[in-house]
Amino acid sequence: MSKHHSLLQSFGAVLVLDEECRHIQAVSNNLTQLLGIAEQEHSQLSLSSVLGKRLSQRLCKELQGQQRLAGPLAFSRAQRATRFQLHAYRTESSVIVEIEPLNPLGKRRLLGTVNERLMRLAEATQQEELLDYLVTAVQQLTGHDRVSVCHFDTDWHGLIVAEARGGHLPALLGQRFPASDFPLTLRRAYESHPVRLIEDTDAPSEPLVPKGTGANLRHCFLRAPAPARQRYLRRLGVRGALSMAMQGDAGLWGLLFCHSATPHPVAPPVRDAVRTLVQMATQRLLLLRARQEARYLQRVQDSLVLSANARLEPQSPQEITHQQAETWCSLFRAHGVALWLKGSVHASGTTPDSPTISQFVKRLEKAHQHSGPWCTRGIAAEPLTSSLCMPEQCGILAVPLPMSPAQRGWLIFFRPEQVETLYWAMQPTSVPQPQPAIMMAPSAAWREEVVGKSEAWQRVERLAAKDLGEDLTLAISAYEISTLNMHLERERKALADANQRLEQLAHFDPLTQVWNRYRIEQAIDAELVAAKRYGASFALLLFDVDRFKQINDTHGHHVGDDVLVSLARLVEESLRGCDHLGRWGGEEFVVLATHSDMEAAVGLAERLRGLVATLQVEGVDQPITISIGVAVWQPGDSCKTLMARADAAMYQAKHSGRNRVEVAEERALNPEEQVPL
Repeated sequence: MSKHHSLLQSFGAVLVLDEECRHIQAVSNNLTQLLGIAEQEHSQLSLSSVLGKRLSQRLCKELQGQQRLAGPLAFSRAQRATRFQLHAYRTESSVIVEIEPLNPLGKRRLLGTVNERLMRLAEATQQEELLDYLVTAVQQLTGHDRVSVCHFDTDWHGLIVAEARGGHLPALLGQRFPASDFPLTLRRAYESHPVRLIEDTDAPSEPLVPKGTGANLRHCFLRAPAPARQRYLRRLGVRGALSMAMQGDAGLWGLLFCHSATPHPVAPPVRDAVRTLVQMATQRLLLLRARQEARYLQRVQDSLVLSANARLEPQSPQEITHQQAETWCSLFRAHGVALWLKGSVHASGTTPDSPTISQFVKRLEKAHQHSGPWCTRGIAAEPLTSSLCMPEQCGILAVPLPMSPAQRGWLIFFRPEQVETLYWAMQPTSVPQPQPAIMMAPSAAWREEVVGKSEAWQRVERLAAKDLGEDLTLAISAYEISTLNMHLERERKALADANQRLEQLAHFDPLTQVWNRYRIEQAIDAELVAAKRYGASFALLLFDVDRFKQINDTHGHHVGDDVLVSLARLVEESLRGCDHLGRWGGEEFVVLATHSDMEAAVGLAERLRGLVATLQVEGVDQPITISIGVAVWQPGDSCKTLMARADAAMYQAKHSGRNRVEVAEERALNPEEQVPL
């Protein structure tokens, strides 16, 4: 064990007990002074003499069969007016007891203040507003000189996105920290221990006595900062620091830093209050981001919604590209788009010439066998594109179109160079620099100009591009069907074979073999006509797989595909003959339950939810669950309004804990929609 792992900060004290909590093996050197115990040999201390008989017995009882106490215990000593707080947990063959003084605070006032700020956080509608209020609220609670939120990008570089200052420390807003400041060991430590307090980087550390006990204090809240971390904080001019992890859906989203130029204690109740605010803000942040991404995905999806005339007379790939190019370029922040199909190139905007695009596709076919998109933001540094002549391009996003098992088409977006100026809080020695970083004298920020790269392709953009590729494949297939049908009399036999293949493409999802979105929409439209004419009630059950992105990230997309296939087969086999299952997109599915009222629909949803919870897929060790939104037809409903209500209910199910069923709110009826008695 490293030497600094055995040293402790002096604002608290530590007891090391045997695993039965009967004997004290070691104590921090400051224990007797902190608790006001008469000076005596540490070997003569007993747990009862330190904590009192009653608290000692309670500690032993509550730790029986447990790794840690369920919550802190408070106590006081007759010799001292100060109250103390106690935490305890097991590590290897020892029990670690951490003791801190509880500074007197107005608990009711603190609780009221926290509740008021929680309500303000819950009302925020924009990320900037949310984070600005968070840092302001935390700064007011803790009194630190500077409170900042640092967000990590995909390369683990940190960017200060929000900040509140009370003086003494310079602003860091908009500056970056290199990934080397956040090594993997540090990020993993924050995942298991999200709160870290350093009261004074210059305060002398307290050792354990007697020395050489071998107690593992790596996870101790009171452990002294490592020398490297002390030097790092001193370079920032910081002596007191409180930091908290902000956990996202897929890992560490960022950190909240509280810094002071002087030593700065933070009482346990205040730390708990700050952690509550950070957790609320993080959840609200993820919710706002999910809503924003959902709106963006819907806009991309709506860009290829076929009009009534287009369904009767499908458009050619060239017509689709020409008609939608401007919209697509706007949605994907591109300045050019090209559709490569069977050797032909249909391009719009600023794109390379057709031979260059064809050469690029030829290389892609060899190098990229995956069904997902391929992208780069620096074609000059990318082996696949570095030798191609694309002087006006810097970024490429290429989406495969599965036209047939033997051949794919490609939808390709192009982005120009985006010169970016980055400001680093410290010299980015580990950051690749196309040009030398330049020191900015007064602010101690390092400026780096990044050239030869486009804007980064965001995760939601790649996801949207894949969905668009699937819809475009369907539209092109519909056009091919129409073209072949014009020659039906002359090529009946050849057309019959092609129609069978294209029918599969047009009506069935190629992965799960259930109805695709186009086909299930047709069935919903037909059911709407019957409901309007005969009053036959029906329901939609919209569901998706909980934490599906985590399955993909952990096990790979091929395992994710296996989950979708197994789930679709299980659900489809359990439905009545008059009910239908369709894949709505990604991991979302919809069940059309005919002749069903609310009670029947909810019963079906609960049955499906329970059935899926039993699903086992090879290679997946986590439970597979679904969140279901149920919407029953009302007079005046359209496919869009019905799906919107089901989507809202599913969204509520996911944010109410997942693996549950939620019923959509009834839509208020217009007078003309009222069903006469």
